[in-house]
Amino acid sequence: MDQADAKPVRTLLVSDVHLGCKHSQSKEFLNFLQGFAPENIYLVGDFIDGWKINTGWHWTQDCDNVISHLIELTRRGTKVFYVPGNHDAFLRSSVLRSALPDEFSRVEVANEFVFETLAGWRFLVTHGDLFDCVEMQAQWLSKGTSALYDACLSLNWWLHRYTFAESCNPYGVCAVLKDRVKRSIRFISNFESKILDHARLRDCDGIVCGHIHTPDIVTTDSMWYCNTGDWVENCTGLVECHDGQIQLVRRYDEDIILDLPARQSPDHPLPIAIDPGLVLTEPGFSSAPNFEAAAKEFAV
Repeated sequence: MDQADAKPVRTLLVSDVHLGCKHSQSKEFLNFLQGFAPENIYLVGDFIDGWKINTGWHWTQDCDNVISHLIELTRRGTKVFYVPGNHDAFLRSSVLRSALPDEFSRVEVANEFVFETLAGWRFLVTHGDLFDCVEMQAQWLSKGTSALYDACLSLNWWLHRYTFAESCNPYGVCAVLKDRVKRSIRFISNFESKILDHARLRDCDGIVCGHIHTPDIVTTDSMWYCNTGDWVENCTGLVECHDGQIQLVRRYDEDIILDLPARQSPDHPLPIAIDPGLVLTEPGFSSAPNFEAAAKEFAV
């Protein structure tokens, strides 16, 4: 798509692209990115799938194209903010971040950001893995079931190839199954309540997270819960338009719209890094970074 045809928007928030995983729908993600000219982009964790480095690393030309497009956006003035997740947790280490290609230096990295909407509402942006009892107490279980789930994704892909139309979601069956499993985990771990309580402690009006691959916008009595979804099973992302409307754009379903009323709020900078020690601000993009080589360097 010609950049001149891209829709100007204020903010994009996406998560769980899982570049490096063979099931990442990176081409669909690139098409999504090319459809917008954003002022800000939040990569809300698991953008790169570091878990696959030693168990099925799959870096394609589409992955390179995604990185190149992001770099081109930064050259045109787009600000990029990166919140690490459990699959790219190496970015939480200042030592490992220092070994990344120079092209990554314009991206700000922090465990949490606060972003203020056009209407003045404050949303805490974090991946969500730090509020998942399985990830925090038994990550071996999460990693152990990953291989089984990959097999299910592969089976779903082959089933789709010979049974369903090309326009249908190639991982639709897995999306339904994972949604049911994740809903059970959310109930057991009280995921949404814990993450909303944390946002409230940060003096925020809502949360934007990913992690559980379950895109949604939920309005409670006092706060908003927004999950960006993923680019494996669902192909979804949050878009803040210049009129203040927030859309959960869904490739295989109808969009969800959140119309936020105007609000008087203190004059906060946009965005605010909660842990400024994890912010990278040195200038200097030059060409597409070799994330494949960088990620393999971090393999344990």
